[in-house]
Amino acid sequence: MSPSQLEFFPFLAVAYAVSLYAVTLVFAAILLRLGSFKEALTLSPSRYGSIDGLRGILAVGVFVHHSFTAYGYFAHGRWAWSSSAVFNQLGQTTVALFFMISGFLFTIKAMSPKVDWKALYTSRIARLFPLYIIIVCIVFLAIFILSGGVIRESARDIAREFGLWLCFARPNINAYPKSWTLIAGVNWSLAYEALFYLFGVPLLHLVSRLISVHAAFLVTSGMVFVSLALGWYDTGVGVSIIHFLGGILTAYAFTIPGIRELMQKTQFKYLAAIAACSLLFMQYAFNVAAILSTITLFAAIVGGASVFGILKSRAAIWLGDVSYGIYLIHGMVLWVTLANLRTMLDLNQIDLFLYFPIVILVSGVIVTLASLSYIKIEKPAMAFFTGKGRRAGN
Repeated sequence: MSPSQLEFFPFLAVAYAVSLYAVTLVFAAILLRLGSFKEALTLSPSRYGSIDGLRGILAVGVFVHHSFTAYGYFAHGRWAWSSSAVFNQLGQTTVALFFMISGFLFTIKAMSPKVDWKALYTSRIARLFPLYIIIVCIVFLAIFILSGGVIRESARDIAREFGLWLCFARPNINAYPKSWTLIAGVNWSLAYEALFYLFGVPLLHLVSRLISVHAAFLVTSGMVFVSLALGWYDTGVGVSIIHFLGGILTAYAFTIPGIRELMQKTQFKYLAAIAACSLLFMQYAFNVAAILSTITLFAAIVGGASVFGILKSRAAIWLGDVSYGIYLIHGMVLWVTLANLRTMLDLNQIDLFLYFPIVILVSGVIVTLASLSYIKIEKPAMAFFTGKGRRAGN
């Protein structure tokens, strides 16, 4: 059975995804037995619900999605969404929930009477750019190696491309087609994150000064309703806005005692479980039912839902700590693996039972590299720029 056929067997696709999740959690647990990683683990009693562990699960989900999509690209020359709800949701709902996490956490920050804007933006720059700049430099170096050392564009064009990549765009480099596939194109979401920090957070702070939390909750609810009713979620910008709004709405709900108590109830967690299961029957995440299901799921996780304790396990929290590294690094590791594998055998003929062990090894490499980047690059950069070791997701 070819890996490509996974999209036609939903239960097998679920088993594939669950198995990779289990493997990455085991890898994380093994790494936490080592002193340097164990000491870097963030365990904070002041966090919200199960968000810390959720980050790791989301980043791994994007990797699982791309382990299928990248195979299709190298085997068939096509990088596209599949007919599988499982794989599509792992590529779409995961990023949607990342937007919700940012919307939630930074709404809470924006509601403070006084915001240290210098510290906030310094921490964001320190969080986003050090590892990203290194990844971009590696991508450019790799493209020139793949180009045989031949410079096909002017120095001005290449400099412009480098600048655009640093701004989270992804033009082709040195006329090399689909240059973005080297990182699975994941930097697109970082552009929307940056725009939210620049414009959304100050606006949220202004709103918090002008109206009450209850009023803000009602206004945001209305904005979500209008966006869904008018179909504004059907574009790249709209997708990010509706999910940021979902996180913002959850933040306002969480600060209202009565609604927060509802979010923490067992019955609401059961509703969220039903919502999560329903996503597995929707081919795409960008429709009204999927968006409402995702918001419900996120609200329950903020309320403490932990999927039988998995999201609050040390392994999941560590994956959350290193989630940015997993997000940025996994595409490159998959690209190198599949590009080399293609030189040794016909990917169209490879069996799933041979491909799966390879992906398991790749997952271990990704978690290890992300963990090393966290303790050697990300944490030191945060400490240097902010004067203290703030955690990755803050």
